[in-house]
This record gives sequence, C-alpha cells and structure tokens, in this order.
Amino acid sequence: MNDEVLKGYLQHHWTVCTAGVALFRRVGRSFSDTTVAEEVRALGTEAAADRESLAAVMRSVGVSPSAFGATAARTAELLGRLKPNGRIVRRSPLTDVIELEMLRVAVTSKRAAFEVLRVAADDDARLDPYALDRLVERADESLRTLERLHVSVSRDRMVAERAA
Repeated sequence: MNDEVLKGYLQHHWTVCTAGVALFRRVGRSFSDTTVAEEVRALGTEAAADRESLAAVMRSVGVSPSAFGATAARTAELLGRLKPNGRIVRRSPLTDVIELEMLRVAVTSKRAAFEVLRVAADDDARLDPYALDRLVERADESLRTLERLHVSVSRDRMVAERAA
C-alpha cells in the first residue's frame, strides 16, 4: 500500500465529506418543504456518522483529518450559497432542485471513496472490509432516497413554474 497516496486520498475525502455534512445541515434547516427537510436532516445525521467512520479509517492507517481541509470545506460550502438565481432575499424554487443535486453529488463522492477503500481492504489489513461494505450499502440507500426526492421536487417545481 502506498501510504502517501492513501493519506492524500483520505484527507481529500475528509475535506469533501466535511463540506457535505455542512451542506446537509444547511439544506435540512432551510428546505422549503418540511417533509423533504426532515428526510434531508435524517440523511445528514447519517452523513455525519459516515464522516466519523471515515475518521476512524483514517486513524486506523495513521492519518489525521486535516484541520485546514475542514476549514476550507466549510468556506467552500458557505461560498456555494452565492448563486445567480435572481433572488436576493427569497429562495428561488430552483434552489431546492439544485441543492438536492448537490447532495446527490456529495453522496456519490462519499460512496466512491468507500468503494475504493473497500477494494484496498483486500490488500491492507488495517482496513475493515465489512465496515466498508456497510458504508457503501448505506451510501446506496442514501442515493436512492435523494434520487426520489430530487425527481419529485424537480417535477413539482417545473410543473409549478410552467403553470405560473
């Protein structure tokens, strides 16, 4: 195992995961549909637990989460809120759609990381293949939920926008 490459890989994904958790929390607080917001908050709780699982993987191979990366991720998430939607104070109906897409991207990235780590577990006894299998499965479940929410909300927004 190339520990230097593994270290960089884990720290990059720690940074992305930190941004994803912040995004889940913000979307869960601000989403216009309270039912969807509740589901996003539940997924956010899972995302935070997955980030802790990633931290455990990092510790198992002797890598520390990057404080700089976590700060950069939070800054990037804050900057990501600035979008040209033509609305200064109110949320655009499109915001809900875009935020769900961003959450799908975040979970897809998380899944990819756990999948790569799972493959590496075949050659590195420091990695727990069973725990990684469960993390990949949970990411798959999260993606199915986000796909359902995204399609439903997108349809609602586009039909409502067309009718208006």
